[in-house]
Amino acid sequence: MRKKKEEREFDPFKWLSKKLETLRMDEYIRQIADNFDKDEFYEAHLWTPLKLIALMWWLTIYSRIVPKYFSKYWYIDLLASSGANVIEETGDIVLGSPLLSFLIPQEQFKHHIFVELKPEKASTLDRILKHFGFSNYDILKGDCNEKVYDIPFDNIDHYFCFIDCEGLNIKWSVLEHLLQYRGDILFVFQTSSINRVFSRGIRRGYSPTLDEFCGGNWWQSCNNIEDLLRQYMSKIKQKTDSLRGFENFVDYVRVKGKGGGFVYEVILICKEGDYVRAWLDLKKKLETLEDKDVDIALKICKGEIVTLSEFFGEKQLKLNNF
Repeated sequence: MRKKKEEREFDPFKWLSKKLETLRMDEYIRQIADNFDKDEFYEAHLWTPLKLIALMWWLTIYSRIVPKYFSKYWYIDLLASSGANVIEETGDIVLGSPLLSFLIPQEQFKHHIFVELKPEKASTLDRILKHFGFSNYDILKGDCNEKVYDIPFDNIDHYFCFIDCEGLNIKWSVLEHLLQYRGDILFVFQTSSINRVFSRGIRRGYSPTLDEFCGGNWWQSCNNIEDLLRQYMSKIKQKTDSLRGFENFVDYVRVKGKGGGFVYEVILICKEGDYVRAWLDLKKKLETLEDKDVDIALKICKGEIVTLSEFFGEKQLKLNNF
């Protein structure tokens, strides 16, 4: 009986740590550095590895659970960029979300959709993916607010969608479209950037950009960015439950850059279930970050540290096999 119980339990911390040990992320980075020009990469910052760790964490959870219940599960990246990032402050190269979507999952996605606005970034992404022998993907070139409607959701049982916004890139109508279908969404809400647009909009009394992002001008009644975020989250929850017809989990984790000068939220939207404990565990860590943890996160994404223990500390997180 004990053995069967152990087989039903899954420790994402141990599994992802082991994955990073065998993955040799530094070797992928070395090949990218040797075969591509840094000018082709997305210019990222020191806080970027933190959201990449959040992505790797939920890719681990998702790929453990969803393949047991669905056969056609796809990965969708609406702001894919070039597939590799260069950290502006240090010059270090780290893998982008498209590569992680192939390298991290326990069970591989049946197909990958990458959307990229800039033709040169889309071309680099295609070349990088081909360099490493990946083939089961499509790159949609253009504005994700338009190209999202070209994705054949009726042929997809379940999806994982990563939306790595730089600012207010995604219109509410796109999010509403995604929420009609079964899937998990990991969405970067750029709090600091949105706050600048919000403050300007309040002074002027209007902001068409915020209207499109929020799905109306209700933001004008918000007292501050925290109030806007709270109402935005509430609107997502109501719309998701209404469209999907079952209880959904909508939560965010706050990520701060070094010194707390830059803030963004990583929002998770998924079906309610026991597995969200894994998200809450990640949240507990990310919301108590110190500056040294930002450095550790970068070392993990560079492949210099191949275990999560230095970032999370030694921990056990057992999840039931759903």
